[in-house]
Amino acid sequence: MNRERLVAAHAAGRSFADIGAMWQVEGAIALAAHAAGATRVTAMDLMPPTPRIEASPVRFVQGDLHDEQVMAEVGEHDVVWCSGVLYHAPHPLLTLERLRSITTQTLLLATEVLPLPGRFAAFAPERWMHPSRPDPLDPARRYGNWFWLPTPAAVRAMLSATGFTVTDEHRTGRFHRTYVAS
Repeated sequence: MNRERLVAAHAAGRSFADIGAMWQVEGAIALAAHAAGATRVTAMDLMPPTPRIEASPVRFVQGDLHDEQVMAEVGEHDVVWCSGVLYHAPHPLLTLERLRSITTQTLLLATEVLPLPGRFAAFAPERWMHPSRPDPLDPARRYGNWFWLPTPAAVRAMLSATGFTVTDEHRTGRFHRTYVAS
């Protein structure tokens, strides 16, 4: 199922938050949730909003999802979408805990995975994934340096450890999964 259809199936008549809304999509998922009939839509990212989001009815919060105050500002939502964040987070369990703190019904978590059996995650700096980039590891770059490659079973285990129950899993490519959890 493509992401817009998945969002539409869960967003209609519910409040919706898009965590990590800006990077390369400029709020497209938040706008799709609004178009699908979400009652209230919040987009959140470290990056500033684009003019497209500023001109829309979507509420925008800029900040770090690991900051409790930022997440309190985002507030609870029935449905939370988070894509492309987990594998860049230095502390993926904390990331999932913060998502749990704002999810009242359903989490839609899209992430890259290492398609191997077993419950483990490999840690590899971004440079390993992108050898053409000359940047050395730099802790000041924060999320740009981190790249976790969890197995699908590890993602399910981490979701369980943070209070979620996986109800569905969509494989949308060899290395990509979207988890539906409550």
